[in-house]
Amino acid sequence: MEALTARSFSRVLVGTAALLGAAVAVSAPPRLLVEAPPELAAYAREVDRLDSKVFVPAMELTGLWEPGDVRVLITPEGSPLARRAPAWAVAYADPPAGAVVLIPTRTPAWPDDGLPDVVRHEVAHVLTFRAAGGRMTPRWFDEGLAMAAGRERLIEDDVREALAILIGPRLRFAQVDTLFQGGRGDANRAYSLSSAFFGDLLARHGTNFPQRVLRRMAEGQPFEEAFRSATGLAFRDETSVFWTSRRSPERWLPILTSTAAVWLAIVLLAAWAVQVARGRRAARLAAWEIEERAALRDEPLEPGLPENDDLGDPPLVH
Repeated sequence: MEALTARSFSRVLVGTAALLGAAVAVSAPPRLLVEAPPELAAYAREVDRLDSKVFVPAMELTGLWEPGDVRVLITPEGSPLARRAPAWAVAYADPPAGAVVLIPTRTPAWPDDGLPDVVRHEVAHVLTFRAAGGRMTPRWFDEGLAMAAGRERLIEDDVREALAILIGPRLRFAQVDTLFQGGRGDANRAYSLSSAFFGDLLARHGTNFPQRVLRRMAEGQPFEEAFRSATGLAFRDETSVFWTSRRSPERWLPILTSTAAVWLAIVLLAAWAVQVARGRRAARLAAWEIEERAALRDEPLEPGLPENDDLGDPPLVH
């Protein structure tokens, strides 16, 4: 319960810091340079209408108060840019190019709820790269920061994190990075674990922890050395602390027994029951069809005439 309280407190700190940062930095948000073909102009207008304040949490977490311009390339399905992304991805960032690629005809899925969330998430990747002096951070750190800088957390996020941690093998975070290269299920677990680990780091080391890491990387330190300099602890030690604390039943019991989690379980069970019922109905229909075909094969050639000898002997034909 103490760990859960610390996590909640860290979220409050992030929100408060973002509001304070907004007063200082809202005059210098990243400027989005949107490019789209005529048939996708409506999506371009939606991106243009985004309030610049939505990028303040990413600026606060990265410490980048003059982020510069970010190109937003809106591309249709089937284009060369779209083919660079997995089929389930609605967007991706190209930090060295200072660009975000959107494929808006695809349906946004968790961890994003809509086009604004997608843009915030991907822009955060570009800002992280720039704050690190043009150097790439580990994928789990990059995604964890982008999720922390995105939309407000929902109970679904907590439930997904709980399942990712309590079910499945205990992974080192270099292994978490490889999950992003798998299918949608592997990627979802990677997102959940990245968010959980990054949230724990904020709770343990403060909301300016990512700034310190990125600043040291910009000075030329590798990530693990920058992590050690920023926290005073070796990265592997933090990994061990994370798994030990996060697999404690006391931490997740309040979430898994919450009203929202119970309703989510009911919905999933109902969906499963519907699928089972449909499967049984399909099986019954198939069995009936087989029986009907068998009955048709057994019918006499002249329907309506009895199949026995009740009419007497057939007449002789001369």
